Amino acid sequence: MSLFEDLINAKIKELEDLKKNLLIDVETKIRKEAEAVVNKSLERIATVESETLLEREKILYDAVVESRKMIAETYESLLQDLINSIYNEIERMRGSERYINFLSRLLENAVTYIQSKEVVIYASPKDRGVVETLARKLGLSGLIAERDMKGGVVVASKDGSIVVDYSIESIIANKVEEIKHLLYEMTYER
Repeated sequence: MSLFEDLINAKIKELEDLKKNLLIDVETKIRKEAEAVVNKSLERIATVESETLLEREKILYDAVVESRKMIAETYESLLQDLINSIYNEIERMRGSERYINFLSRLLENAVTYIQSKEVVIYASPKDRGVVETLARKLGLSGLIAERDMKGGVVVASKDGSIVVDYSIESIIANKVEEIKHLLYEMTYER
């Protein structure tokens, strides 16, 4: 072969190698670009899925919080309604034998706690007459004063060092947790 043919054959071989390598390079480049696009799309999909999941969780959490808030408000409303109905019942019972006996027991318990028959008794203006009668009947001496309260009595030692609060408001306040528990049980028994 001649030099010229050798050069041409060498160039042809180079071109064929270049053609092969070019196809491989182009194919590799296209594959890498396609993989990059797919990976970027997968990342976007994962991000959107993650954001969607987070948004879903937030919506569920907000719904749970709102429902619990509504339940708490409902219980609070029920509790207040119950307390108001107790006050109404006390008002209705005022002057009845049962209520008078109730006041008498409160006075007796307070005097036993204070350990003196010389006391200051605070009562609702509506109960003052009954309380005065009960105090005389129990042999109590001291002052009977009116106080703005729904019912019951507040009894203090003469010097004020001991105070026993048996007002209806105080009795109910001491029983609020028990009342809440009863409301809860009544609600969930159904």
